Amino acid sequence: MYEADESIFPTKPVLKAENSKTKSSKFVLSIVLFLALFLSVFSENYIFVIEVVAILLVHELGHYLMMKYYGYQSMNMIFVPFLGTLSKNETKTISQKHKSIVSLMGPLPGIVLGIGILLYFLSNPENELILELSLLLLCINVANLIPIDPLDGGHFVEALYFPNNDQMKMYFTLISSFIVIGLGFYLDFFILMLFGFFMAFKVRGFQKNQKIHDSLEEIDFDYRKPYNALSNKEYWTIRRVFLESNPKIREIIPNEMELWENEKLLVEQIRQLLRAEIKIDLNSAQKILLTILFIALLTIPLVLMYANWPIIETFLFKDGL
Repeated sequence: MYEADESIFPTKPVLKAENSKTKSSKFVLSIVLFLALFLSVFSENYIFVIEVVAILLVHELGHYLMMKYYGYQSMNMIFVPFLGTLSKNETKTISQKHKSIVSLMGPLPGIVLGIGILLYFLSNPENELILELSLLLLCINVANLIPIDPLDGGHFVEALYFPNNDQMKMYFTLISSFIVIGLGFYLDFFILMLFGFFMAFKVRGFQKNQKIHDSLEEIDFDYRKPYNALSNKEYWTIRRVFLESNPKIREIIPNEMELWENEKLLVEQIRQLLRAEIKIDLNSAQKILLTILFIALLTIPLVLMYANWPIIETFLFKDGL
């Protein structure tokens, strides 16, 4: 069927890119939801909530500006209640170098700013709000550098050490899900535990996608391209392979060569199967330098806080908290 003439295939569904107004509306709505849920938990400390939102905005602005600089397309950013922010982008080719740097450019501004504010506080230890802001900047951004999926540290490790290895990514996600579930259990934070279980479903998705990729490779189908680059024949071919791997879904599809009334659902599944081309453009020396920067961003704030812990502790626990 894959060898069939292009003309016999119906036109594939056309995806309309979201305009900037729609993206902005989603972003604003996500912030409102984030604030509402966060205030429901920290209702007596609205300043704390404002600080957290501002810090997350600075964090995502670092990602956004770097993605913009590298020419990323169709960028989206939303706030996820209790879990921070999530940036998405779609691009035809992913540069290993660009992805590594983009991953670091979220935490880096906040860590540099947090260190600067903390040093200022240590030289003038009077304003507790300044200390609180510096610690939030450092804790939120350092936490984002923990090398687990889906944090920035996890994205950095993937991009640097196994950018093309889906099998390694699957194991990495599995280990990360166990860590997140365990941390949520230890902190008695149900939402974090729930998020860890959702990550386990992502592992199952890796396995199913790998089987479909194997089937596509058997017919020499190139799935390393964006959706808009698929020809009509390629769309209907990958659609057929997907349905063959999901018999329960196939049972409700009336005809393999006609658009289904809920075709958008299939389009989304196909988009998840596609992989962007990854350009390996980092040499060993560059990997070492980026790794050193990553370790420095993780450790310097922790060393600074540990070295000045008596002063910090006095302000944190002076009210017996």
